[in-house]
Amino acid sequence: MNEGVGIVELKKMKLPLGADGFKLAYGGVLKEIEVAYEECGAPNNGYNTVYITHALTGDSHVAGIRPGEEKPSGWWEGMVGPGRAIDTNIYHVVCANVLGGCSGTTGPMSTNPETGRPYGSAFPQYSFDDAVDVFRLLLKELGVKKLAAIIGGSYGGVQVVNWMTRYPDDAEKVILVATSANLNTQALAFAVMSRSAITDDPKWNGGDYYAGTEGKCGEGPRAGLTAARQLAHVTYLSRELLQRKFGRALQESFVNAPDADRAERDRLFKTYFQIESYLDYQAGKFLKRFDANSYLHITRSLDLADPCDRYGSLDAAFARVNAKTLVVSYANDILFPPWQSDEIVSALMNAHKSVSYCHINSGTGHDSFLTDIEDLSKIVGGFLHNRDVKVTEAQERDFRSIVKMVSRGDHVVDIGCGDGTLLNVLRKAKAIKGDGVEIDLDRYEEAIADGHDIFWDDIDDRLDTIPDRHYDVAIMSDTLQEVKNPRGALDELLRIADEAIVTFPNFAAYRIRLTLALTGRLPVSKQLPFQWYDTPNIHCITLKDFKALCEKENIEILEVRAESRHLIGKLLLLLGFKNLGASKIIARIRRKK
Repeated sequence: MNEGVGIVELKKMKLPLGADGFKLAYGGVLKEIEVAYEECGAPNNGYNTVYITHALTGDSHVAGIRPGEEKPSGWWEGMVGPGRAIDTNIYHVVCANVLGGCSGTTGPMSTNPETGRPYGSAFPQYSFDDAVDVFRLLLKELGVKKLAAIIGGSYGGVQVVNWMTRYPDDAEKVILVATSANLNTQALAFAVMSRSAITDDPKWNGGDYYAGTEGKCGEGPRAGLTAARQLAHVTYLSRELLQRKFGRALQESFVNAPDADRAERDRLFKTYFQIESYLDYQAGKFLKRFDANSYLHITRSLDLADPCDRYGSLDAAFARVNAKTLVVSYANDILFPPWQSDEIVSALMNAHKSVSYCHINSGTGHDSFLTDIEDLSKIVGGFLHNRDVKVTEAQERDFRSIVKMVSRGDHVVDIGCGDGTLLNVLRKAKAIKGDGVEIDLDRYEEAIADGHDIFWDDIDDRLDTIPDRHYDVAIMSDTLQEVKNPRGALDELLRIADEAIVTFPNFAAYRIRLTLALTGRLPVSKQLPFQWYDTPNIHCITLKDFKALCEKENIEILEVRAESRHLIGKLLLLLGFKNLGASKIIARIRRKK
């Protein structure tokens, strides 16, 4: 296991604001702003910094050991460090506490320079514009000229959307994880209920509850903040995980509790279920580190964040983006469901921007981006630090026929791209701009590490995020026989591209016929290396069948190349018997005009 970044200390910086202070988007002014931040890795001329925005109730301690601790406590410890996805041998990593928070950066608990007391109710309303601008001022003071990447998950990801659309030249790359461009209606409802729980607590006192507490977290509306945290925490975990982890199990401590204890819980309408004990425990931890006013300000700024308000639509907002972008969603995410990631990807594709998308089928829900990061680490690491690609002569030989059908500089998509080998060959031979579609996560990780834009998708479910006629050429190599609906696949290829190249094993080849005739069994060979009971090939396609299908579907076959590696097959091809001699077919097609 790679060692972490070691000791990381919290630093604070007062930003140079000038006599007029920092003017906020909603009209208020902050005369002073102090930013609490942490950094690790070595800066390199101001161009190797990766900025990470934290989640809703997170902080700047993204990785490392705090002074006095014995083990690492960073919230993304497995992602950041030497040799990890965000490699501190390569990158200088910075993470700051957000404006309005309670972990060191100026917020409601901070001292108001005009009164000498905590701001409380006097802390002005701010927006994500202000939060991002504070981050940018900090980076300027740190000598950062251009970011290598900006990375954000959840609440932090929505901030990154603000950043990448308002300041499109600030970063080379952007990574959005388990997030969206704006909150959906259900997420807004959760936030509204959470804030109401706080503001309805009499001890909130309009936000002025710091007297005599020395600004300690957890003072004031404890009951309201407890309810807000419990409600939010339920949305961080999937229904499946909660059911599997707790079900309707009872708390062991109360199964055989004294009658007096049980009576007291009954009087308070407390239950005996483990899920209640778990939520109480999580809320108790939260009260020790978070402030109710900060929770109110942070959640409201998130609710109001929406690039459509400024630019009119998501398409218009993301048309401004210049950074190469990676979007990652998680299954069973209640707060930021995958369809909202699809919206971002579609908007970027509509604007012909460089974007990759990956969906991770974790069952733990929204918090997966913090707790289930094995696959995420590989994807992020490959996206940030592309490996050296070497194309072999054997690979060039295997794809020679496809290469001949592609024009120099074409925009190409490879459906079922695997580890990206064909895209690598085409990039070397024809200088194409290549994207890939892949459903297998291990192969996806390899392909994105080669520097291609890769989409996690399944052509059997349609490629809805890809606009019509987005590509010059769509390629489906040795995949047509594996899809559930070949007709639908061909239709989708010719929807997203002007032309398509399709390759498939020809099941009418003489070797297959001969094996069946002599042995009565299906062949197992280099071309078809599977037994019948575990083969991915669910359709037996012949050249004649393919031609007939194309005619029926109004598809024009522009070019056909029939190949065989065997002497008899090559001889049959020379004699004109393509359907009998070919073990592999390569066809270039388009929709009839």
